[in-house]
Amino acid sequence: MKKHIERLRGMHDRLPEAFQRQRWVMDRLSEFLTRAGYAPVDPPVLERSELFQTSFGQELWQNLYTFRLHQRDLCMRPEFTASICRLYLDHYQQHPLPLRLQYAGPVFRYEAPGRSRYRQHNQLGVELFGGQTVSADAEILQLACEALNELHITSYRLELGHIGVASGFIHRLQLDDHAARLLLSLMEQISRSDEGESIAQARLEALYPTNQLSGSEMNSRSTGAIAEGETRFLASLLNSISITFGDDDARREVVERFLWKMERGEQRRRILYALEFLRALHAISGSPPEVFGALRELLGHYELDPRPLIELEQLVAVIEQSGVPDEQILLNLALGRGVSYYTGLVFEIHALDEDGFDAQLCGGGRYDGLMRAVGGTRDVNACGFAFGVERLLPLVPESDLPTMPITQAIVIPVNVQNVPYALQVARATRAAGLRAEVDVTGHGIGAGLKLAAKKEIRLAFIVGDNEQQANLVTLHDLLTGEERVLDTESLVRFVLDEEKSL
Repeated sequence: MKKHIERLRGMHDRLPEAFQRQRWVMDRLSEFLTRAGYAPVDPPVLERSELFQTSFGQELWQNLYTFRLHQRDLCMRPEFTASICRLYLDHYQQHPLPLRLQYAGPVFRYEAPGRSRYRQHNQLGVELFGGQTVSADAEILQLACEALNELHITSYRLELGHIGVASGFIHRLQLDDHAARLLLSLMEQISRSDEGESIAQARLEALYPTNQLSGSEMNSRSTGAIAEGETRFLASLLNSISITFGDDDARREVVERFLWKMERGEQRRRILYALEFLRALHAISGSPPEVFGALRELLGHYELDPRPLIELEQLVAVIEQSGVPDEQILLNLALGRGVSYYTGLVFEIHALDEDGFDAQLCGGGRYDGLMRAVGGTRDVNACGFAFGVERLLPLVPESDLPTMPITQAIVIPVNVQNVPYALQVARATRAAGLRAEVDVTGHGIGAGLKLAAKKEIRLAFIVGDNEQQANLVTLHDLLTGEERVLDTESLVRFVLDEEKSL
């Protein structure tokens, strides 16, 4: 017996009722975004892998569906933003800004499946290119909150951050590129929980341990990074104390090891300092307006640029005017997102699901440098957000969701010769607005009526030779047992009148 081929882990089948409800949510949000000036676009699911290299660094690359085909590296899209930037470069570079686009469709990430987390899921979101920074950020924040109101989802938490604070501090420390990128990518874990802090600490300890790394690991580092002046200085110092090394190569290796260990130790010290700062940022998270004072004090203590905080104060004022209560807003300047292209505002919207567990519904922010990173000749001001559609569905009030449309009638041909006429009757009734299906089992009236009863279809349109010759239909009501012979027009009118009276 041939083995049953199972559905892939982390994927899910969407059955009729769930599909209809999801489609309703997506259509409703798309219509709302269209009213706000966002035109729908549909980029391909498959892109060149390099498109996502800026979005997903080495740490997250293993979670993407990438493969090589015909000497090309390809990727199933893990998110939309980079694809929309590529679409902009292909089609809209001469278009006046601002430009507003919306999208919806599946994305793919090879992550551990969990609660409300699938390896294929649907995103719906917007990208806003151009515009003044604070004004555009305010628009997308307000739009995200209004979209939830459109679905009658009112209990949620809006978490606001600004990547400029942490990135400005980290870049000032002059860390190597890998350490700087890693710290920014670990911000998301640090902001989530104490366990996230422990994970971040462990990963950094692995890269920059207290005990220095082995000689083979040191040799993998480019020796060109060691300043020639430092090398000459240490070589002369060693000569002055009359230490013998055998030859120049041995002397150079000792010098390089010494300098490398000094630099490595300094990197470790700076990283731990950065971790301390990120913990302090996370500890001050809270609701406005009280939290702003503590954040201003922290930024002053570290002599950091206050402009990101000023931007957030302006944005909070806009959101409050839009009707979002203070207690639903949380400022968290340690907030990090799972992709690395953000340059300013970052935000997430969370809510409790039907079982009381926290679920992230939406995420977004500002990414002014991404357009150049994916091949553009200049930076373009840009911001946007995306909803996880599957996570929205359980929070929409049940009374708002559509019910499955029931089939109103089944057309039963008496024999095979009557099938063409049965199809003609079905076509005519559907054109008039009825939901009708044809019995294609070929077992006659009795079996057709049993099928209608099993499927809870109340009306049967019976067509045999007599009905076909007279261009009529025999209407059978399975609930009352009544029958009447009608022409197609009268049949439709009768059914619709019955529907109104129910």
